Amino acid sequence: MTPHDELLDNVAAYALGVLPAAEAADVEAHLQTCEQCRAEYRDLRPAVTAVAYSAEACADPTVGGVTASPLLKARIMRRVRAETASQRKAPRYSPAYVLAAACLAVAILVGLVNLSLSRKLNREVAQSALQSQTIADLTAPDSRRYEFSDGMVVMRGDRVYLTMHDMHAPPPGHVYQAWTLARGAKRMAPSMTFAPGNGGVAFVKLPESATNIAAVAVSVEPEGGSLQPTTKPIAVVKI
Repeated sequence: MTPHDELLDNVAAYALGVLPAAEAADVEAHLQTCEQCRAEYRDLRPAVTAVAYSAEACADPTVGGVTASPLLKARIMRRVRAETASQRKAPRYSPAYVLAAACLAVAILVGLVNLSLSRKLNREVAQSALQSQTIADLTAPDSRRYEFSDGMVVMRGDRVYLTMHDMHAPPPGHVYQAWTLARGAKRMAPSMTFAPGNGGVAFVKLPESATNIAAVAVSVEPEGGSLQPTTKPIAVVKI
């Protein structure tokens, strides 16, 4: 490879800003006298600007734009520097190939960031809607409330909630388990397991439909739950 071809290869690295200072100075000096290399540099600048913009632009809350972290460009630049250094011992890739790879890396990473943020936003929206529905169900005048000594069962539409207070932590290796009795059935069916939170309070939304429940019960069961109660229920609420 001639010295000129070597300098031409370095134009891409120079455009990306990843050349060591001494080599960058050589390229700058060469650009003053070589029209071919200046043309190469001019052709590369738009793509380099796109890389910088993709990696550094911030989200604009007024339009809902979402972009990658400002640290993204730094990561890519470190990778390009390493590739540039290794080229002295390995076959050289063309400047266009190096720059295209950098642009592709930015596009992929920005896409992954957007996908991750979009999924997170969807989860938060869904959670907010669920919380709003729960509050509405618990406070609505048409909700049906069935109180017992340690809590309450609340039903509205096809939704059923169980809230309990002053609960003790279950024995090691055990959990609390809810049970439901369908209308006309003779045996309780297993529902979800749960544990009390701070202050001995538990609040759960049962997965069963409220339209077909005749009773709700709670017992202490081994971790993982049981198919039939193995202990005497601590609460039984008839609906």
